[in-house]
Amino acid sequence: MRVLKPDGTPHEIREEEILYFSSYQNTLYVHTEEGEFIYPISLSELYAAYRPVGYERLDRSNVVNTRQVSEYDPERKAVMFRGSPGSYAPVSEPNERKIKKLLNDREREET
Repeated sequence: MRVLKPDGTPHEIREEEILYFSSYQNTLYVHTEEGEFIYPISLSELYAAYRPVGYERLDRSNVVNTRQVSEYDPERKAVMFRGSPGSYAPVSEPNERKIKKLLNDREREET
């Protein structure tokens, strides 16, 4: 996937590197363990493209790669990511049930 570094230079990342997408002031950001990049597309268009492959919209400002989610913190109302301590994405109240179910289903599949 071609993204832009903060200085505007192009950069390639693999989809499996993506932790989550976020939107701020009409700019879409891609978050990886390597850092934050700009992706020139709207969050709604991105969600439509990535939903079939396991991404979920957990808040109006993000689309999360659910395969990278390690846990849900109900006090912070946020998901944390595997291999990226300190990285998190907020979860809106209406989506709390969705992420809890997803994590419970995953746990059952793994056991």
